[in-house]
Parts: sequence; structure tokens; C-alpha cells
Amino acid sequence: MKAPFWRRRLLPVVLALLGLNLAVLAAWTAPRTWRQRNAAAREASAREDVERQRATATALRARADAIRSNVKDLDRFYGSLAGTERADLLPTLEAIEDLARSPGLKPGARSFKREEVTDARVDRVAVTLPLEGSYGQLVGFLREIERSPRLLTVDRVSMRGDKGGSAILEVELSTYLRQTGGARKEARRGR
Repeated sequence: MKAPFWRRRLLPVVLALLGLNLAVLAAWTAPRTWRQRNAAAREASAREDVERQRATATALRARADAIRSNVKDLDRFYGSLAGTERADLLPTLEAIEDLARSPGLKPGARSFKREEVTDARVDRVAVTLPLEGSYGQLVGFLREIERSPRLLTVDRVSMRGDKGGSAILEVELSTYLRQTGGARKEARRGR
């Protein structure tokens, strides 16, 4: 039995055309699919890059805010907290002794040294003051130092007691004084 004409002749042609059609379809859609996949990968990469850039921008904004805040604090420090030698050194030393006497302490001979603070327009004046009194008086003195409107820092405290119930306290305090333009130049020349 012989196969009908359409099976003998047309079926191979139809199958060849179908195969050719599938090959053309694959040739047409495969590059587009790859381009779409590549575009999706580039998009994901670009989104990650945008997020990194946003995080960097946020960090830079935070750093800029911190710098602005530091500049304000520095201006306030130089403008109101750090005094000048002429106007503030002697009154600060007298205020320290008054603060020591107010709770009933007996201040000894004070000594002080002045040193330039590196990379700042201030000098540190370290005041060493021996004090004698009770523990409560010593605590009262330190409390008054904390409350003082002057910029005073307690750098070092050493205490020793005696048999009579009183204590001898040696306190090293610091205050900071603005340098004038001439004082800074003379200090550099003197090195």
C-alpha cells in the first residue's frame, strides 16, 4: 500500500518548513531573551549601585552635619568659654582659691604652668593646688568646681589622710586661654 501523496511529498516539506520556522524563531528570540536577561542583570546592578550611592550620600550628610556642629561648638568655645590671659587668668586663679576656701578648706601654695595646645588657638594653664580639710569639704570643693561658670577641668586628684581625720588633697585643674595673634608668633619663635 502506497502512502497518500500528501504524506509522501507534503509531509517532509511541512516538517522542513516547521523546522525552519522553529530555527528562525529561536534565532529571533534567543538574542532578545539574552538581552533582556542582561538588561535585568544590569538593572539589578544599577539599583545596588544607586543604593550604595544613597548610603554614601547619607553618610556624607551626617558627616557634614557633625562638622557644622563641631564648628559651632568650637566657635562657642573660643568665643565664650576660653578667656584671654589679660581678662581671665588672674580672676580664674582667684576664683579657684575662693572655691577652695568656701567649704572651709585650707589651700596651700598654688603653682601653675602654661603650655601651648597643639593644633589649637589656646594655651592650657595647669594649676596645682594642695588643699587640707575633711573629706566632706574636699567633695564640696570638687562639686563647686563642677558648678563653676568658668571652664575648669579636674585633671588629677591625689589624696592622703592623716591621723586627725583630715585629708590632704592635691588637685590639678586646667583652664584654657585664647591666644592672641602676637602670643602665638612669639611662642613659635621661642622654640
